[in-house]
Amino acid sequence: MLDLIDECGQDLTALGYETVDLGKFNATSSKLFVDTTAKANKLGFEKGHYFILNAPKLSYFLKEHENILAKEIEMRLRFLFKENNIKKKDKILLVGIGNPKILADSFGVRAVEKISFMPFKKNNRIFKLMPNVFNSTGFNAYDIIHLLVGAFDIDAVVIFDSLATENIARLGTSIQFNDAGLTPGSALNNFGLAINHSTLHVPCVSVGAVMMTLCKEKRDLILTEKDAEEKVEFFSSVVAKVFDAIL
Repeated sequence: MLDLIDECGQDLTALGYETVDLGKFNATSSKLFVDTTAKANKLGFEKGHYFILNAPKLSYFLKEHENILAKEIEMRLRFLFKENNIKKKDKILLVGIGNPKILADSFGVRAVEKISFMPFKKNNRIFKLMPNVFNSTGFNAYDIIHLLVGAFDIDAVVIFDSLATENIARLGTSIQFNDAGLTPGSALNNFGLAINHSTLHVPCVSVGAVMMTLCKEKRDLILTEKDAEEKVEFFSSVVAKVFDAIL
C-alpha cells in the first residue's frame, strides 16, 4: 500500500488533480478531492480531500521555506477543519504515530510534542497521545485511540506520522495532509487498523511528512537522507506553529 496519493500510478489529472506554484524555490501545492466511491476504488485510497506540498530545494534553503510552507499548510488545514465542522470549542485528540527511537519515523511524535496545550486548564479541550509502535507496546494504535475517543467524548482526531515514498528524490521534501485518515505501517505492509471517520465515527485529519523510502529488495529496510534530523525538526516545528495558530 502506498502513502502518497500522487504515487498511485493513475492519471490523476483526469480525476481533478491540480498543482499551483507557490512562487519560490519551485515549491508547489497540489490537491485532489476523492469524492466518490468509484474514485476511491480506482486509486486505492479512502475518500477525502488530499493536499500535497512539494519543496524540492528544501535542503538548500531550509529556513527560507518556513513562511512559504506555513502559510500554505495553515490555509489547507483551516479548509479541512471547516469541511469537517471542527470548531474551536471541540475536544481534539492529537496523535503522534511512529517510533521516537527511529529518526525517520519520529516526525509524528515530535510534532505533537511541540504543539502547545494546557492540561491543567479547567476546560482543556486539547489532548495528546503518542502510542509508539505495535512492536514496542503490543497495542494497536487504533485500539488506544478508539478507547480514548469514547471515554473522553473526543470530537475530532488529528494524526501525525512519517510517510514513505517510492521516489528517493522526495525524501524530506513533501508533506501530505487530508481528512481521509491513515493506516499506520501500511507502507511496510504491516496492515494495522485504519484510523479514519468510518472506524472512529469522528472527523480524522492526517498530517504526514515524507521521511523514508523502502528498499525494494528488503521491504523492512528503511532508508532516509543524511539531513533527516534537520528535516524532521523543521517539519515538526512548522506544523506545530500552524496548529498553535488554529487550535
